[in-house]
Amino acid sequence: MLCHVDADSFFASVLVRQNPSLKGKELLALGMGGGCVIAASYEAKAKGVKTGMTLKDALKLAPNAIRIPSDFQETGLASHQIESVLSEVCPRIDQFSIDEWFLDLTTVQGGLPRDLGIFASNLRKMVLDRTGFSMSVGIAPSKTLAKMASEYRKPGGVTVVQACHPERSRRATRVSNVPWFDSAHHDTCSVVLLKDFLLDRPAAAICGIGPARMAHCQSEGWTTAWDIAQANPEKLCKLFGKPGKELGEELRGIRVYDIVTNPKPPQSVSRARSFAPTRDGRLLWAHILRHLEYTLLKMRRHKLACRGVSVWLRDGEYKYRSSHCSLPRPLDTEEVAQPFVRRCFSELHRPNDSFTQAGLALWNLCPGGVRQFSLFEAPEKALAGERVQDSLDDLHERFGRSAITRGSALRAKTGTKRNFEVPVYE
Repeated sequence: MLCHVDADSFFASVLVRQNPSLKGKELLALGMGGGCVIAASYEAKAKGVKTGMTLKDALKLAPNAIRIPSDFQETGLASHQIESVLSEVCPRIDQFSIDEWFLDLTTVQGGLPRDLGIFASNLRKMVLDRTGFSMSVGIAPSKTLAKMASEYRKPGGVTVVQACHPERSRRATRVSNVPWFDSAHHDTCSVVLLKDFLLDRPAAAICGIGPARMAHCQSEGWTTAWDIAQANPEKLCKLFGKPGKELGEELRGIRVYDIVTNPKPPQSVSRARSFAPTRDGRLLWAHILRHLEYTLLKMRRHKLACRGVSVWLRDGEYKYRSSHCSLPRPLDTEEVAQPFVRRCFSELHRPNDSFTQAGLALWNLCPGGVRQFSLFEAPEKALAGERVQDSLDDLHERFGRSAITRGSALRAKTGTKRNFEVPVYE
């Protein structure tokens, strides 16, 4: 059995933990630039606010809601805190996103719990007591079902989906000797049969069924998750490709997607940030430089280099302009990559146009570490640049990405909360 743990309104909950006076109020956690709601308190959700809404649309539904920019640094710290608690209980964990985790319950201390409902309730209470964050927990035979189960009774819900009759699982658990386990504590828990659960969930509740796939489902008359689970595998494969067949198996309780503890190296690394409309070319370039710092650091952590870079800008009408550049050889330092990034940026930027987002991607990644010199560069200069990059990586790892930055990138908000000035370099 697999367990899916999902933090409730995570970005908003982080703000509440920082400022407890926000508890119980309509709160909107905003993304970079403040134009998009990336999380909302359940008081705001009760008014109809949904994640991904523009701030303008959200305020039409909840005009008195408190609007606060999300604290990404604190959110990352909170994510690590939750994962450390989960790892004490289950050593085999797969982080699905910053606020979601899958647990392989066969590796739980003491063995697979027999009463999964009590186990899930105690796990939720443990995370709440240790971190202050409410979690929703779902347990099922497959990843897809476990994720659907955690969303079934949000917020703070516990749902166990079983192929056999629930009565067969209501026995003493084998983890009763574990210190954190409390058999007296038992939140309200839904233990449901697989068929009953799928009949009660609409097709749109399945992870992986978006608007395009939903249109295919409607054309086939599939309205519930059970309809898709019972659909002909060949039909699913024809409509959705190989993932469609795998989705059907996952819904039937056959585990296709296993826990991933050693993910493959990324094929690309990207980053984008939104902001208020601006024509300031220096500010836009500052954002691009900050993205270059972030993506290169992330790429080098995997000991990779890139063979291509892309830059894009988005205007006020949500139309994108992009420029791509294939590199003459694999690159992994800011100094060498920056001229190619500047070339892409110059092709996109127009002084009289305003933009609301800037993004950068490093792609076609390959193993790094082997220095290949160009015929037109001095080896001494290239090696010096590598030493500078190594020093920058060390400073960023030890003190955070905001510890040091290029002077040209300083116009973009660094997000640091330190009381000293951020060192700069050119």
